[in-house]
This record gives sequence, structure tokens and C-alpha cells, in this order.
Amino acid sequence: MNNSKLNSVLFSAFLAASVAGCGISVEADVPDVEVTQHDLAFDGVPLSSLIGDVSLSRNFSQKHKKLDLPGGLDSQVKALSVSLIAKNGIKDFGFIHNLRMTMSDDVHQPVQLIDYQQTPGAPASGILTMQSANPVNTLEQWKTESATFTVEVAGRLPEQAWTVDLSIHFGGSFKYSP
Repeated sequence: MNNSKLNSVLFSAFLAASVAGCGISVEADVPDVEVTQHDLAFDGVPLSSLIGDVSLSRNFSQKHKKLDLPGGLDSQVKALSVSLIAKNGIKDFGFIHNLRMTMSDDVHQPVQLIDYQQTPGAPASGILTMQSANPVNTLEQWKTESATFTVEVAGRLPEQAWTVDLSIHFGGSFKYSP
């Protein structure tokens, strides 16, 4: 995961605010930053058609550059959405009834990024995009050098192993007032 874009935008705006002198406040929105995990693999659930709804959990970790921000910034980084793309073993996500995703690190409590519930009668698709209903600030998790993402899926899961590409879209904002 590369967050140099996030660092560059925040540093540039902070520098502009510092050069402008006292009494000037600066507010900015950070463009979309995406974290992608390719080929995230889930085990199949033998006899799942007979069992009914079951759940599985899968973790993945990604290292990132520690986000070091200058003092005086009121900053937020929030997960705005999560997207899944069906890869191997599945054609669509009609089998997922619930999906929950968290972000954690070695220092802070996990924060919930997504809590998805399938809408009854929704058409099945090979791409599942879930908007965060209540995005939480993940800034503290970005101040560490790595993060662990936990994905919990529940539903009538496939009997065979399956993989997805998973993308998390983060956005942020900051405010500097001298």
C-alpha cells in the first residue's frame, strides 16, 4: 500500500498555510486513496448447500509508510467504500448475505469499515460495491507502519475455494488554523 499521495497533499497544504502567515486557515479534502488486495482467497465450505448460511473470516495485512503529520492539523481519513470483484471459483456475489470489514493495527482497537447486509431481491453481480453508511476516522491506524484488514462473510457460501480482488476507498480532510 502506498500513501505517499496522502502525505504529499497534506504536506503541501500545510506548507501553503505556513507560508501564508498567521490568521489564515486552510481546509482541504484529500483525493481518493485506494488500498487493493488482489486474489484474496477464501476456502470452500463442503456441503454448504445442505448446511445453509455459514460464515468465514479472512485477514490480510499491508505495510504502509507511517503517516507523520505536523502539529496543528485537524485531520481525518475515512473508509468511504469497499469493492469486491469476483475472480476464481465464483461468477457473482449473490451468496453473500452479510459482510463486515475491520481495520486494526498493533496499537489501537479495530475500527469497523463496512457492515453490509444484502438487500432482498437485489440482482447478483460479479462486482459488489458497498458504501460506508457511517465512515469512521482511521487516522490513528495510518500513523502506524502496517494495518490488518479482517473480512467476515456470511451466507450460502460456495463449496469450492474462491478468490476476489478487494479495494478499499479512503478519503480524507484536514484543517489547519494557526
